[in-house]
Amino acid sequence: MKVAALVLAADSGSGFTGSKYLAPFRNSTLIEEVVAEVHQWPVDLVIVVLGPDAEEIVEKADLGDAMIVIDLEWGEGEAASLRVGIDTLYRLDEFEALVLIHADEPGSRGEEVLRLLNKHAESPREAVVPKYRYAVGHPVVVGEMLWGRLITMEGSAKVDQLLQAHADWVDEVWFDRLPGRRVLTPDDLLDIQSVRH
Repeated sequence: MKVAALVLAADSGSGFTGSKYLAPFRNSTLIEEVVAEVHQWPVDLVIVVLGPDAEEIVEKADLGDAMIVIDLEWGEGEAASLRVGIDTLYRLDEFEALVLIHADEPGSRGEEVLRLLNKHAESPREAVVPKYRYAVGHPVVVGEMLWGRLITMEGSAKVDQLLQAHADWVDEVWFDRLPGRRVLTPDDLLDIQSVRH
């Protein structure tokens, strides 16, 4: 099974001076930290979907050998970024599953992604989500059979909402830790960095 990681980084952020994704984080920037973590996952390709600050990120951030795609309709919401990413996967025509995460969500672990992918390989259901103690989180594995549904989403619609509405599509893997936290504000960035990694 060939698997691609899809990293969404196309929102404009709120309350940041400059690009949220280029905000200093640990020893690099937020997006570099997250993409470096994703490169440790058991996946065959990393795709990063960029939005309004794409040119600046490409110029300033080291994203390794990730494939960069641009969401020109980023102002519409997350659904537009998903469409761009999944359209790229359709064009490549060699992947059977994707692992989805946001580029403002540091702290992913390769061994947990491996468990999610193993569950996906044995499950008759097309999506697998991590359940961190009592909360569902990210990253999420989505099989190719569901991509057609994702690519028709519009506006602020999110993968989480679609999967919650169709529980019969979803399997879970339980982890004994708290879920990762997204960086939505500068305060979130400070709080996350204050926690030992």
